[in-house]
Amino acid sequence: MHISKNLASCYRDSVFKPTTKRAANPQSPRKAGPTILDGRACREALMPRLSERVKALPTVPTLAIIQVGDRPDSTSFINAKKAFARKLGVNEKHIKASEDVSQSELIDIIGECNRDAAIKGIIVQLPLPVGLDKDAVIEAIDPRKDVDALTAVSVKGWLEGREDAILPATARGIRTLLGHYKIDLFGKRIAVIGRSMLVGKPIAAMCLNENATVSVCHSKTPDLAAELKAADIIIVAAGRPGLVGGKHVRKGQVVIDVGINRPTGEKLDEEIEESGGQKEAPALVGDVDFISAAKKASAITPVPGGVGPMTVFSLFENLIDLCQK
Repeated sequence: MHISKNLASCYRDSVFKPTTKRAANPQSPRKAGPTILDGRACREALMPRLSERVKALPTVPTLAIIQVGDRPDSTSFINAKKAFARKLGVNEKHIKASEDVSQSELIDIIGECNRDAAIKGIIVQLPLPVGLDKDAVIEAIDPRKDVDALTAVSVKGWLEGREDAILPATARGIRTLLGHYKIDLFGKRIAVIGRSMLVGKPIAAMCLNENATVSVCHSKTPDLAAELKAADIIIVAAGRPGLVGGKHVRKGQVVIDVGINRPTGEKLDEEIEESGGQKEAPALVGDVDFISAAKKASAITPVPGGVGPMTVFSLFENLIDLCQK
């Protein structure tokens, strides 16, 4: 599935077509559909500015991507990052460790990257195989090279809202996407579904730091629809296909769908595009039932092509920020 520049107009033609025949009235305005918050278009619009930041650096930075095992989905995600690095003019170093690598061996690999002056950013591709302590592995990364912003030092920074803090890429990508479409978070009521340390909590913290009032919803929230309808902006990051639909949305809300799932219900950690080594992008669905929610929303992200492209873009923004610290 591709999000073209004509998606919004095509969507209006298909979804908002009258269900009963009426005589044409040239004086009556046609009902407009929501603004499609197109992450691919936003990424391409901002790419020249990011490229200029790379060119202004004294040396070309290297991003180290450490992969344990050979999960096909992880390989696709890494290939997409490598392709983006090449497009941006950034070096990448893909380090592969075997599935049975020990904890100490993996931490030694990270230590070598920490000591390599050419490497300015380090990613450990998650998830890790069973038996490895994810927290200990992440903490082995030098915070000055932590592009994912997952080390304790980084988390403290973005929780406190420090101006120099590196923000996790998905949260940063949402902020950038909303800003591109002139949607302000200041003073807004935000409902976030999801409370993971990778996505939900960073998004909530980002919104709080932008002076929004934030409600974090989850599986134990007693009346999810009421919580969501009270918000100005809904951000859904639960990993459950179709969790939010038209019954949860009131007219005029902004809906941000962070979920990336296969139609079978399998949750993915990142969006796979053609650049991820696939002949074509696999079918993906979000956490939001797009058709029913879009009938009420004033603006909405598609899946794929909404938040996903902005996450990779923001990861490299983080890398350049770390280079300039």
